[in-house]
Amino acid sequence: MNTTNQISLTMGRAGFGLPAGSEDTILALRHYMHANPELSNEEYKTQAKIAEFLARAGLEHPTVFHSTGLLVDIVGEGNGTPVNIVVRGDIDALPIEEARPDLPYRSRVAGKMHACGHDAHASAALGVVLAALAQRQHFAGKIRVVFQPAEEAEPLGGRSVSEQGHLDGFDCAVGMHVNPEIASGTFSVLSGPVTKSSDEFKVIFTGKRCHAAWPELGVDAIAIASTFVTEVQKLISRESHSDEAPVISIGRFHGGEATNIVCDRVVLDGTLRTRSQEARQRLRVRLRELSRHIAEMHRGEAEFTLT
Repeated sequence: MNTTNQISLTMGRAGFGLPAGSEDTILALRHYMHANPELSNEEYKTQAKIAEFLARAGLEHPTVFHSTGLLVDIVGEGNGTPVNIVVRGDIDALPIEEARPDLPYRSRVAGKMHACGHDAHASAALGVVLAALAQRQHFAGKIRVVFQPAEEAEPLGGRSVSEQGHLDGFDCAVGMHVNPEIASGTFSVLSGPVTKSSDEFKVIFTGKRCHAAWPELGVDAIAIASTFVTEVQKLISRESHSDEAPVISIGRFHGGEATNIVCDRVVLDGTLRTRSQEARQRLRVRLRELSRHIAEMHRGEAEFTLT
Protein backbone atom coordinates (compact mmCIF):
# COMPACT_ATOMS: atom_id res chain seq x y z
CA MET A 1 0.00 0.00 0.00
CA ASN A 2 1.38 3.39 -0.99
CA THR A 3 1.98 5.91 1.76
CA THR A 4 2.34 9.65 1.56
CA ASN A 5 5.19 11.42 3.29
CA GLN A 6 4.86 15.17 3.77
CA ILE A 7 8.14 16.91 4.37
CA SER A 8 8.46 20.48 5.58
CA LEU A 9 10.73 22.79 3.60
CA THR A 10 12.76 24.67 6.16
CA MET A 11 15.65 25.84 3.96
CA GLY A 12 15.65 29.52 3.14
CA ARG A 13 17.00 31.31 0.11
CA ALA A 14 20.59 30.35 0.90
CA GLY A 15 19.64 26.68 1.23
CA PHE A 16 18.20 26.60 -2.26
CA GLY A 17 20.97 28.72 -3.70
CA LEU A 18 18.62 31.39 -5.04
CA PRO A 19 20.27 34.76 -5.57
CA ALA A 20 18.71 37.88 -4.05
CA GLY A 21 15.63 39.08 -5.89
CA SER A 22 14.79 35.67 -7.30
CA GLU A 23 11.46 35.45 -5.50
CA ASP A 24 10.26 38.61 -7.24
CA THR A 25 11.37 37.26 -10.61
CA ILE A 26 9.66 33.92 -10.07
CA LEU A 27 6.42 35.57 -8.95
CA ALA A 28 6.53 37.99 -11.89
CA LEU A 29 6.52 35.10 -14.35
CA ARG A 30 3.77 33.32 -12.44
CA HIS A 31 1.55 36.41 -12.39
CA TYR A 32 2.16 37.13 -16.08
CA MET A 33 1.25 33.57 -17.07
CA HIS A 34 -1.84 33.53 -14.89
CA ALA A 35 -3.08 36.79 -16.40
CA ASN A 36 -2.26 35.71 -19.98
CA PRO A 37 -3.19 32.02 -20.27
CA GLU A 38 -2.70 30.14 -23.53
CA LEU A 39 -4.10 26.71 -24.39
CA SER A 40 -2.11 23.68 -25.50
CA ASN A 41 -0.08 24.23 -28.68
CA GLU A 42 -0.90 27.96 -28.63
CA GLU A 43 1.69 29.07 -26.05
CA TYR A 44 3.65 31.45 -28.29
CA LYS A 45 3.36 34.53 -26.05
CA THR A 46 4.13 32.40 -23.00
CA GLN A 47 7.19 31.02 -24.78
CA ALA A 48 8.37 34.53 -25.64
CA LYS A 49 7.91 35.73 -22.06
CA ILE A 50 9.84 32.77 -20.64
CA ALA A 51 12.62 33.41 -23.17
CA GLU A 52 12.69 37.02 -21.96
CA PHE A 53 13.18 35.91 -18.35
CA LEU A 54 15.90 33.44 -19.42
CA ALA A 55 17.71 36.16 -21.35
CA ARG A 56 17.74 38.36 -18.25
CA ALA A 57 19.46 35.47 -16.47
CA GLY A 58 22.08 35.26 -19.24
CA LEU A 59 20.58 32.39 -21.25
CA GLU A 60 19.85 34.10 -24.55
CA HIS A 61 19.58 31.12 -26.88
CA PRO A 62 17.24 28.47 -25.44
CA THR A 63 16.41 25.46 -27.57
CA VAL A 64 12.94 25.53 -29.12
CA PHE A 65 10.99 22.28 -29.48
CA HIS A 66 7.40 21.39 -30.32
CA SER A 67 7.01 24.92 -31.77
CA THR A 68 6.00 26.43 -28.41
CA GLY A 69 8.37 24.76 -25.93
CA LEU A 70 11.77 25.80 -24.61
CA LEU A 71 14.65 24.10 -22.84
CA VAL A 72 17.97 25.26 -21.43
CA ASP A 73 21.04 23.48 -20.11
CA ILE A 74 23.11 24.57 -17.12
CA VAL A 75 26.43 22.73 -16.95
CA GLY A 76 28.00 22.35 -13.53
CA GLU A 77 31.59 23.43 -12.96
CA GLY A 78 32.18 21.58 -9.70
CA ASN A 79 34.08 18.41 -8.90
CA GLY A 80 32.70 14.97 -8.20
CA THR A 81 30.72 12.39 -10.08
CA PRO A 82 28.57 14.13 -12.70
CA VAL A 83 24.83 13.56 -12.52
CA ASN A 84 22.62 14.72 -15.37
CA ILE A 85 19.08 15.72 -14.42
CA VAL A 86 16.05 16.96 -16.36
CA VAL A 87 13.61 19.26 -14.54
CA ARG A 88 10.27 19.86 -16.21
CA GLY A 89 7.59 22.52 -15.83
CA ASP A 90 4.50 22.61 -18.05
CA ILE A 91 3.17 25.89 -19.43
CA ASP A 92 -0.30 25.45 -20.99
CA ALA A 93 -3.65 26.59 -19.57
CA LEU A 94 -7.18 25.17 -19.63
CA PRO A 95 -10.41 26.28 -21.36
CA ILE A 96 -12.05 27.36 -18.09
CA GLU A 97 -13.47 30.73 -17.07
CA GLU A 98 -11.77 32.22 -14.02
CA ALA A 99 -14.11 32.89 -11.09
CA ARG A 100 -11.80 35.08 -9.00
CA PRO A 101 -12.39 38.72 -9.96
CA ASP A 102 -10.58 39.76 -6.75
CA LEU A 103 -7.17 38.60 -8.01
CA PRO A 104 -5.02 41.46 -9.31
CA TYR A 105 -3.39 39.00 -11.75
CA ARG A 106 -6.62 37.21 -12.76
CA SER A 107 -6.99 35.90 -16.29
CA ARG A 108 -7.52 38.58 -18.90
CA VAL A 109 -8.61 36.04 -21.50
CA ALA A 110 -12.26 35.02 -21.56
CA GLY A 111 -12.79 31.29 -21.17
CA LYS A 112 -9.15 30.48 -20.37
CA MET A 113 -7.21 30.23 -17.13
CA HIS A 114 -4.37 28.46 -15.38
CA ALA A 115 -6.69 26.21 -13.38
CA CYS A 116 -4.18 23.35 -13.09
CA GLY A 117 -1.20 25.23 -11.69
CA HIS A 118 1.02 25.23 -14.75
CA ASP A 119 1.85 28.88 -14.15
CA ALA A 120 3.29 27.78 -10.80
CA HIS A 121 5.11 24.82 -12.36
CA ALA A 122 6.78 26.98 -15.02
CA SER A 123 7.73 29.58 -12.42
CA ALA A 124 9.26 26.89 -10.22
CA ALA A 125 11.22 25.66 -13.24
CA LEU A 126 12.52 29.20 -13.70
CA GLY A 127 13.55 29.11 -10.04
CA VAL A 128 15.57 25.95 -10.76
CA VAL A 129 17.32 27.79 -13.59
CA LEU A 130 18.22 30.70 -11.32
CA ALA A 131 19.43 28.41 -8.53
CA ALA A 132 21.47 26.23 -10.90
CA LEU A 133 23.17 29.26 -12.44
CA ALA A 134 24.03 30.63 -9.00
CA GLN A 135 25.33 27.27 -7.74
CA ARG A 136 26.95 25.82 -10.86
CA GLN A 137 30.41 25.82 -9.21
CA HIS A 138 29.07 23.44 -6.57
CA PHE A 139 27.78 20.58 -8.74
CA ALA A 140 29.06 18.39 -11.55
CA GLY A 141 26.96 17.28 -14.46
CA LYS A 142 24.17 18.98 -16.34
CA ILE A 143 20.74 20.27 -15.41
CA ARG A 144 18.28 20.56 -18.29
CA VAL A 145 15.19 22.64 -17.53
CA VAL A 146 12.28 21.96 -19.88
CA PHE A 147 9.36 24.35 -20.27
CA GLN A 148 6.92 21.85 -21.72
CA PRO A 149 3.94 22.95 -23.80
CA ALA A 150 0.78 20.96 -24.52
CA GLU A 151 0.51 18.87 -21.37
CA GLU A 152 -3.28 18.96 -21.54
CA ALA A 153 -4.08 18.20 -25.20
CA GLU A 154 -2.73 16.56 -28.33
CA PRO A 155 -0.29 16.79 -29.91
CA LEU A 156 1.45 16.38 -26.58
CA GLY A 157 4.59 18.31 -25.76
CA GLY A 158 5.80 15.61 -23.40
CA ARG A 159 5.83 13.12 -26.25
CA SER A 160 7.97 15.52 -28.27
CA VAL A 161 10.44 15.77 -25.37
CA SER A 162 10.91 12.01 -25.48
CA GLU A 163 10.73 11.41 -29.23
CA GLN A 164 13.11 14.27 -30.06
CA GLY A 165 15.75 12.84 -27.72
CA HIS A 166 15.70 15.56 -25.09
CA LEU A 167 15.90 12.93 -22.33
CA ASP A 168 18.80 11.01 -23.86
CA GLY A 169 21.93 10.84 -21.73
CA PHE A 170 20.23 11.94 -18.52
CA ASP A 171 20.15 9.97 -15.28
CA CYS A 172 16.67 11.02 -14.19
CA ALA A 173 13.86 13.44 -14.84
CA VAL A 174 12.07 15.39 -12.13
CA GLY A 175 8.56 16.81 -12.28
CA MET A 176 6.06 17.98 -9.71
CA HIS A 177 2.46 19.14 -9.43
CA VAL A 178 0.97 21.64 -7.04
CA ASN A 179 -1.77 20.35 -4.74
CA PRO A 180 -3.98 22.77 -2.77
CA GLU A 181 -4.78 20.00 -0.28
CA ILE A 182 -1.16 19.93 0.94
CA ALA A 183 -0.11 22.58 3.42
CA SER A 184 2.04 25.40 2.11
CA GLY A 185 5.72 24.78 2.73
CA THR A 186 5.52 20.99 2.40
CA PHE A 187 5.85 18.48 -0.40
CA SER A 188 4.42 15.00 -0.72
CA VAL A 189 6.27 11.89 -1.89
CA LEU A 190 4.63 8.61 -2.92
CA SER A 191 6.16 5.24 -3.63
CA GLY A 192 4.98 4.00 -7.02
CA PRO A 193 2.79 5.98 -9.42
CA VAL A 194 1.80 9.39 -8.12
CA THR A 195 -0.88 10.30 -10.63
CA LYS A 196 -3.02 8.35 -13.07
CA SER A 197 -2.55 8.15 -16.81
CA SER A 198 -5.23 9.92 -18.82
CA ASP A 199 -6.79 8.70 -22.08
CA GLU A 200 -9.46 10.65 -23.94
CA PHE A 201 -12.11 8.79 -25.90
CA LYS A 202 -14.99 9.62 -28.21
CA VAL A 203 -18.06 7.51 -28.93
CA ILE A 204 -20.47 8.27 -31.78
CA PHE A 205 -23.76 6.42 -31.40
CA THR A 206 -25.89 6.22 -34.55
CA GLY A 207 -29.59 5.37 -34.63
CA LYS A 208 -32.47 6.16 -36.95
CA ARG A 209 -34.42 9.40 -37.04
CA CYS A 210 -38.20 9.38 -36.87
CA HIS A 211 -41.09 11.39 -35.49
CA ALA A 212 -41.34 11.28 -31.70
CA ALA A 213 -45.00 10.17 -31.98
CA TRP A 214 -43.86 6.88 -33.57
CA PRO A 215 -40.62 5.95 -31.78
CA GLU A 216 -40.97 2.32 -32.87
CA LEU A 217 -40.06 3.43 -36.39
CA GLY A 218 -36.69 4.76 -35.33
CA VAL A 219 -33.66 3.96 -33.19
CA ASP A 220 -33.12 6.44 -30.37
CA ALA A 221 -29.42 7.38 -30.18
CA ILE A 222 -30.01 9.35 -26.97
CA ALA A 223 -31.38 6.21 -25.29
CA ILE A 224 -28.33 4.25 -26.46
CA ALA A 225 -25.90 6.87 -25.23
CA SER A 226 -27.70 7.26 -21.91
CA THR A 227 -27.44 3.52 -21.32
CA PHE A 228 -23.72 3.66 -22.04
CA VAL A 229 -23.21 6.55 -19.58
CA THR A 230 -24.89 4.48 -16.85
CA GLU A 231 -23.39 1.10 -17.65
CA VAL A 232 -19.84 2.35 -18.15
CA GLN A 233 -19.48 2.92 -14.40
CA LYS A 234 -19.86 -0.82 -13.85
CA LEU A 235 -16.45 -1.22 -15.46
CA ILE A 236 -15.22 0.48 -12.28
CA SER A 237 -17.54 -0.93 -9.62
CA ARG A 238 -17.82 -4.51 -10.93
CA GLU A 239 -14.74 -5.17 -13.06
CA SER A 240 -11.93 -3.31 -11.29
CA HIS A 241 -10.24 -4.01 -7.98
CA SER A 242 -10.85 -1.25 -5.44
CA ASP A 243 -7.07 -0.70 -5.03
CA GLU A 244 -6.79 0.18 -8.72
CA ALA A 245 -9.19 3.12 -8.33
CA PRO A 246 -9.62 3.86 -12.05
CA VAL A 247 -11.89 6.74 -13.06
CA ILE A 248 -14.13 7.05 -16.12
CA SER A 249 -15.82 10.40 -16.71
CA ILE A 250 -18.12 11.56 -19.49
CA GLY A 251 -17.47 15.25 -20.02
CA ARG A 252 -19.55 15.98 -23.13
CA PHE A 253 -22.89 14.63 -24.40
CA HIS A 254 -24.18 16.14 -27.64
CA GLY A 255 -27.25 15.03 -29.58
CA GLY A 256 -30.66 15.97 -30.85
CA GLU A 257 -32.04 18.76 -33.01
CA ALA A 258 -35.72 19.06 -32.09
CA THR A 259 -38.07 18.11 -29.28
CA ASN A 260 -40.36 16.10 -31.52
CA ILE A 261 -37.75 14.10 -33.44
CA VAL A 262 -36.11 10.89 -32.23
CA CYS A 263 -32.39 11.62 -32.29
CA ASP A 264 -30.27 9.59 -34.72
CA ARG A 265 -26.76 10.69 -33.62
CA VAL A 266 -25.09 11.34 -30.27
CA VAL A 267 -21.43 12.16 -29.64
CA LEU A 268 -19.90 11.45 -26.23
CA ASP A 269 -16.45 12.53 -25.07
CA GLY A 270 -14.83 11.24 -21.92
CA THR A 271 -11.65 10.35 -20.10
CA LEU A 272 -10.20 7.15 -18.68
CA ARG A 273 -7.72 7.50 -15.82
CA THR A 274 -5.74 4.51 -14.54
CA ARG A 275 -2.82 3.83 -12.24
CA SER A 276 -1.40 0.73 -13.94
CA GLN A 277 -0.65 -0.27 -17.51
CA GLU A 278 -2.64 -3.49 -17.06
CA ALA A 279 -5.78 -1.62 -16.00
CA ARG A 280 -5.30 0.91 -18.75
CA GLN A 281 -5.13 -1.68 -21.51
CA ARG A 282 -7.98 -3.75 -20.09
CA LEU A 283 -10.36 -0.83 -19.74
CA ARG A 284 -9.50 0.61 -23.14
CA VAL A 285 -10.63 -2.71 -24.64
CA ARG A 286 -13.73 -2.92 -22.44
CA LEU A 287 -14.84 0.62 -23.31
CA ARG A 288 -14.78 -0.27 -26.98
CA GLU A 289 -16.61 -3.56 -26.38
CA LEU A 290 -19.25 -1.98 -24.17
CA SER A 291 -20.06 0.79 -26.63
CA ARG A 292 -20.49 -1.72 -29.45
CA HIS A 293 -22.62 -4.19 -27.48
CA ILE A 294 -24.93 -1.52 -26.05
CA ALA A 295 -25.47 -0.06 -29.52
CA GLU A 296 -26.24 -3.49 -30.95
CA MET A 297 -28.66 -4.20 -28.12
CA HIS A 298 -30.64 -1.11 -29.16
CA ARG A 299 -30.37 -1.83 -32.91
CA GLY A 300 -27.90 1.01 -33.37
CA GLU A 301 -24.23 1.40 -34.16
CA ALA A 302 -21.21 2.74 -32.27
CA GLU A 303 -17.94 4.21 -33.43
CA PHE A 304 -15.34 4.28 -30.64
CA THR A 305 -12.02 6.12 -30.89
CA LEU A 306 -9.25 6.88 -28.43
CA THR A 307 -8.04 10.42 -29.02
